[in-house]
Amino acid sequence: MFIDKVMTRIWAPITEEYRRSYNEAKKLSAEELYERHTTTKMKYFPYIGVNMNYIDTLGCPYRMRGGKLSGCSMCDYQSEHATRQGSLLALREKDPVLYAKAVRVGFQNSRGEDASGNVIENVSGYDSLNHDEVPEELCDELFRKDLFKDTPFIYNIEARASTIDEKRLMEFKNTVANKKRVSIDFGVEVSSDWLRNQWLNKDVSNQQIINAVKLLHEYDFRAVGNVLLGLPGLTEEQMIEEFVNTVVWMDRIGIDKIVIHGLNRKKYTLQGYLYQKLVNDEELMECGLAQGEHTGIPWLFTMIRGLYEVYKTDPNLYKKTVMVRLDVNFNSITNQISYNHLNSTQCNQKYIDYVNGLAINKEYFSLPGMVKKMKKDPDYHHYTELLTKQKNCGDLASTIRLVAKKVAQSLEGDKWEELYSELIIPEELKNNKRGSI
Repeated sequence: MFIDKVMTRIWAPITEEYRRSYNEAKKLSAEELYERHTTTKMKYFPYIGVNMNYIDTLGCPYRMRGGKLSGCSMCDYQSEHATRQGSLLALREKDPVLYAKAVRVGFQNSRGEDASGNVIENVSGYDSLNHDEVPEELCDELFRKDLFKDTPFIYNIEARASTIDEKRLMEFKNTVANKKRVSIDFGVEVSSDWLRNQWLNKDVSNQQIINAVKLLHEYDFRAVGNVLLGLPGLTEEQMIEEFVNTVVWMDRIGIDKIVIHGLNRKKYTLQGYLYQKLVNDEELMECGLAQGEHTGIPWLFTMIRGLYEVYKTDPNLYKKTVMVRLDVNFNSITNQISYNHLNSTQCNQKYIDYVNGLAINKEYFSLPGMVKKMKKDPDYHHYTELLTKQKNCGDLASTIRLVAKKVAQSLEGDKWEELYSELIIPEELKNNKRGSI
C-alpha cells in the first residue's frame, strides 16, 4: 500500500535504532534489563482537572508490526524513545512480570509511591488493550493495585478501535472494577474510511469504530474519540470540511466525548516529511501546499474557522467536545504547533490563548465574534491570499494525487511511478463526492 510504504521509508532510521537496541538488550538477563529501567521517569503532564500519564512501555504495537516501524502517517509519539523501547521489548519477552514492575516504577519515579489523583487520570500506553504492550501482569500493576492514595473520579486509557473487543473488555472490566468511571480513548481522526486508512495509514474502518462504541457502552465504559483539526497535505479549506464532517459523524454514532487535536508537525510524520524534503518544490509552492516554515500544519485562522463551522452546524455538538491545548510542551516528542503568517509575531499568542481557553471555559458561543475580529487582523490578508492560491490544487483527489506524486518522486527518484501506482483513489473522493467512503 502506498502510504504504508512511504511511512516505512520515513521511519527507516528509527527502525534501525530500535532493532539495534533490542538486539543488544537480548544479550542481557531480565534482571539486568529491569535494573536498567528502574531509573526511568514516565512522561507526565499535569493540567487543571486532568493529568496525562504516558506510561513507559515497549512502544506502539501497530507501528512495530512486521518488524519494521511504520504506522499512522500524522503521528510520532515514539521516535525519540526508540532506544529505551527496544530494550523494554526485550524485557517484555524475557519476563512479563519484571516488565510490568519496570513500567510501574517509571510511574512512581514521576508521581511518587502515594500519588494524589486528579479528577481525571489518563494512565495509558499507546494501545492499552493490546496484550503485547499491556499484558495482564501490567494491568495488575496499574489498575488492580492502587496507584493513587485517592481514587480519581475518571480513569482514562488509550487504545485502538480495532483492539476493542468483547474478550479484552471483559478482562479489563474485572481489572478496574473498583474504579468509579473508566473511559477508553481511541483515534477516529477523520470520518472518511479512505482518508483514515489510505492517507493516514491507520488501518481502522468505520465499522470497527461503530462496533467499538457499541461494545464500550455495553460494558459501561465511556467512548472517547479523537478527531484531527488539520490533515497532512490538504488545503486549509479541505481540512475544515473534513473536520466538520467528522465531528458530525462522531456525534451521530454515539461517541460520548469528542477530543479535538490540532495537527502539529513532528519529524517522522507525513507533514514533517513535506516540510523537510518538499518545502522548496515549485509546483507545491505555486498551489500553496509548500509555504516555507509553515509547510505541513494549518494556520490558527483555519483552526478557529473550523471550530466556528462546527458551531454553525450545531452549537449543541460542543456539549460533548474537548479542545486539546496548543502547546509545544503538551507532547512527549518535539513538535511545531499552528501559527499564522509568521511564527515569530506576538499576535499568534492571543489566538493560541483563545483556543486553549475554550478547553476550560467552553465559551464556544464566542466563536462568531472571534471570526469577525480575526478578519480584521493585519495577517488575515496573507491568509486569504493563501486560500486563493490553494484553489489551484483542485478537488481533494487532485490535491492528494499531487502530494503523493511529489512524495514518491522524493523517495524513489526515477523509479517513483512504481510506488505512486499503488495510490488508488476511488471515484467517490473525486469532486468531493465523498459519500461514506
